[in-house]
Amino acid sequence: MFVSFIKKLGQSLIATIAIMAVVFLLMAFNVVPFEKNIVIAFIIGGVMLAFGQALFLVGIDLSILEVGRRAGTRLMRMKKIWLILLFGLVFGFVTTIAEPDAQVLVAQLTSFNSFLSTWVILSLFGIGAGLFVSFALFRVLKKIPLKYCLTVLYAIIFLLAVFAPSEYLGFSFDAGSVATGTITAPFLLSLVIGICSVRSGATKDDNFGSVAIVSTGPIIAVLILGIMAGPMTGIANEASGATTFIEVLVENIKDVSIALSPLLVIFILLQIFILKLPIRQAIKALVGFIISYVGLICFLTGVFYGFSPMGNFVGENLAKINTMVVLLLGAVLGFLIVFTEPSILVLAGEVEEVTSKLLKKWVIYIALGIGIAISVVLGLVHVVYNVNLWFIFLPVISVTVLLSFVIPPIFTGIAFDSGGIASGTMTVAFILPICTGLSGVINSGNVLTEAFGLAGIVASVPILTIEILGLIYMVMNKKNRRQNEKRTDSDDSK
Repeated sequence: MFVSFIKKLGQSLIATIAIMAVVFLLMAFNVVPFEKNIVIAFIIGGVMLAFGQALFLVGIDLSILEVGRRAGTRLMRMKKIWLILLFGLVFGFVTTIAEPDAQVLVAQLTSFNSFLSTWVILSLFGIGAGLFVSFALFRVLKKIPLKYCLTVLYAIIFLLAVFAPSEYLGFSFDAGSVATGTITAPFLLSLVIGICSVRSGATKDDNFGSVAIVSTGPIIAVLILGIMAGPMTGIANEASGATTFIEVLVENIKDVSIALSPLLVIFILLQIFILKLPIRQAIKALVGFIISYVGLICFLTGVFYGFSPMGNFVGENLAKINTMVVLLLGAVLGFLIVFTEPSILVLAGEVEEVTSKLLKKWVIYIALGIGIAISVVLGLVHVVYNVNLWFIFLPVISVTVLLSFVIPPIFTGIAFDSGGIASGTMTVAFILPICTGLSGVINSGNVLTEAFGLAGIVASVPILTIEILGLIYMVMNKKNRRQNEKRTDSDDSK
């Protein structure tokens, strides 16, 4: 376990230091002024972020991923579909309302508008995610092709978006992207893999796609809310919340306790009624939960104490420089962020394992890094030039759905799951504050319309890059088959 921790800590430090180096370079060239207190908090935050991420990843290997696989296997062997769907509904609801990424996004929203309480919005996310976790599991059990599900779901989304007020479009896609964060995505991936491992006729294609389906639930829920509640304004509320290190730490201890306690309750109930693991294995899983708990506290404290304030500070100062420099910086930060997201690291590992190393981890990282870099640039273009989000979401989603009918099915699942996972805590807590800080300086309109939508864009464009990877694989595979056939024909003629 110690060796695994050191390895993961090294990976986390490299990515975190790279992001910090970009910020310090901006200060060295006087693009961003040097503010001692903000810089000290940024450095402390970077250390805690890297340390916490490494701990979290070690912990979920011991707990969440293992329990998810075993739960899926045992539930499937019980042959009670209603129990699997009920479990999916409850699991989706309790984990989404406690998802740190979702809490970060709602905090960003309520800082500009308090039209609904935090818990009402989180509950709305939870209902949408819970219903669609059940649907995702139903799809796997009934062997419904993912491409047909996604076509129907996104058609519904864009139809609802026509009737919802404009400011809900960006926020709804943001909601969908954060619903499958550091807690929900790893467990859901491992749960589906466990179900597929014992389901008759299951293929590797079935292991992926569930995260993508769950992401659409909160989008639909928020758009329905928009149709029912009407427009909301983006007037900033008075600043509040924790500012000192101790205040941020205490607040995150509270939030993470809320976030992980439902999973702990689910594990205890599963252990008593379904899993019935040997005591040693149960203790090992419990230790994993504790490690994940400590790691997530460190990770989020680092993000909120050091990285979010720096993001907002950088965004406010970027408004004063050349637009092309801003876009270039966004591309660099977007590429680097892929290496700091715990859920992406988990997904890459699962992809490598399930595809028997057909797709290496580094290939997924590079493809997603390019996708997120492009996404952040598009998000900044949206803020700087006030580009309507329809001109981004509609063509990108349409192309991704159309490509799902062309590429191998396994790439469709991997691509859409990657999109659902790509926009995690670092995107919402560092890049989004850059956009809101930038928007607050250069725009005087509705900040909800101008700044929100970035997480949704980050969840959409990487789908396209992974699908392009699938196209390349498909072409290369056909070329290899033709060459093999020619060799066979040549040997036969001899």
